Formats: sequence, structure tokens, C-alpha cells
Amino acid sequence: MRKKLVILGLIVVVGIILLGIVKDSLIKSVVTAGTTKVIGAPVKIDGFSLSLFKQAVRIKGFRIYNPKGYPKEPFLDIPEVSVDYNLGALLKGKLHLPLVVVNLNELVVIKNKEGKLNVDSLKVAQQKEEPSKPKEGKPSGQMPLQIDIFTLSIGKVIYKDFSVGDKPSIQVYDIGIKEKTYQNITSVQQLAVLILTEPMKKTAIKGAGIYGAAAVLGVGFLPAGVAGMLIGKDSSQIDFDVDYEKVFNTSLKVMREMGESGQEDKTTGIIKGKVSGCNVTIKIVKKTDKTVQVTVSARKYLIPKSQIAGGVLHQISEELK
Repeated sequence: MRKKLVILGLIVVVGIILLGIVKDSLIKSVVTAGTTKVIGAPVKIDGFSLSLFKQAVRIKGFRIYNPKGYPKEPFLDIPEVSVDYNLGALLKGKLHLPLVVVNLNELVVIKNKEGKLNVDSLKVAQQKEEPSKPKEGKPSGQMPLQIDIFTLSIGKVIYKDFSVGDKPSIQVYDIGIKEKTYQNITSVQQLAVLILTEPMKKTAIKGAGIYGAAAVLGVGFLPAGVAGMLIGKDSSQIDFDVDYEKVFNTSLKVMREMGESGQEDKTTGIIKGKVSGCNVTIKIVKKTDKTVQVTVSARKYLIPKSQIAGGVLHQISEELK
């Protein structure tokens, strides 16, 4: 009898675990499909877990891929999303989220050869007028949303401009915002536009149509313009656990692809050239048997261009992956 009870207990436990996995898998599919519909671009999620007891949702590896007509790669990388929800409100048909925390690692803004930005090709950026209020007594088709507190951390913005010629101009802006807080968000569209435009306002990227959608949806900020450029230090630096010769050859390849090389010296580890009209210097130093340090600096008319330096270093890093 005791043995039967143990077996029965194991079956119940396994059943609960399997039910939890199926539940999370189903909700993950719904969230992925719903976000894809709102954004207008493919969305992928690595991990999803929902706790009824804690009334919390945790999402790992949230990525949005470029819309049609742009490279088939992620343009938005969010390693982690944490959401606290109100179960009572949910049972009444309202999505009340007391707290949403988003850690945005990277936003890649691409301008194609026609001069159009990938963010402007998203469905969420097509909002042209105030959303009409549903008629009394008729559902709007979308569950009412209320986010009390939204916290956003931002890593960097990468800007790739393919409109300047055969070789794209690549700039990197280290935003470095930690846990900036917003209140009273009332739609999924408003949340999506906020996540997309808040990083961009810290850059010099202008003319984005998505800013118009931000204004329509009540997201109260505009692009920073030229004043928002990162002026100051002219260099970026990364240590790679890669062979020195491979790092040098890769750096030289990137310099030639992004611009033109003027000076190459493998002995001193110096590569000089021009990228996007800037004088760029790549310095490669072998720190240990396994570690090579790469420093990229960029200036134009003696003015530091840290975003150009960051763009070159980003490409070197991508090539070395």
C-alpha cells in the first residue's frame, strides 16, 4: 500500500510539473504571437515562466527581428523582462501590471539605401492619429492595460547607415541608462514605442517617423538631435581572448570594408585609415598569451567621434565571434 501511495505521489508531482511546462509553453506562444502582431515584426522568446502564487512573469531572451526589407537579424535584444501582475484584475478582464522591468541590452537602428529606418517600417510606428475610443457597450477587442511603474535600463544603440554608399557607416552610442522609471502606461503600443524611442533620443539619429507615433500615443519626448551626440573621449576598447594575428587581420579587414586603410604595421599593431570621413586609428596590443587588447579612436577635424570608433570596434567584435 505504501509503495502504491509513493508511486501515486510521484505521478501527481510529475503531472503538476508537466502541466506547468505546458502552461508556460502555451502562454509563451500567445505572448510571442501577440507581440509580433502589435510590433509588425518577428518576435522570439527563449524562456518564459509564470507563477500564479507570486503573480509574476519572467521572460528570458526576448528579441525582435527586423521587418521585411532589412537584414534577417535581431534589431532589439532584451535579455530579461520581469512583470508583476494582478490576478484579481486579470480575472475581471483587465491587465493590471503594478511593475514591469525591462533590461534592454542593444537596439540596432538601420537606415537602408533608400534612407528609410527599420524602426519606421514597424506596424507600431504607423500610428497617425489618436486611437478612437470604443463605442459604449462594445468591446475594443484589446484587454484594457494599466502599468503602474515601468523601469527601463538601456545598454547601447548601434546605428548602421547603408544610404551613404557601398560601405555602411556604423556608429555605436553607449547609452548606459540604469533603471529609469516611468508611470501610468495604458497601452501595449505606448509601451513598445517607449522602449524603441527612449534609447534613440540619446543619439543624433534624426528624422525617424516613429517619433510621430510617440507623440500621438502620448509618449512625451522628441529626438535629442545633434546635441545628444556623445562628445568627449574619442576611443573605445575591448579585450579579446583571440590570437594576435587573427585580431590584426580581422581589424584590417574591417577597416578596408568600412572605409579605407592608409597605414598597416603588424609589428607595432597599428592600423590607420578613414571611416565615414573620420581619421581612425586601431591599436592592437598583446597583453598576455591569450588576451589581445584592441583600442579604436576616431576624430574629424580634431573633434572626437566616439560613436564612429565604437562602430568600428563593434564590427571587429562581430567578425571575431
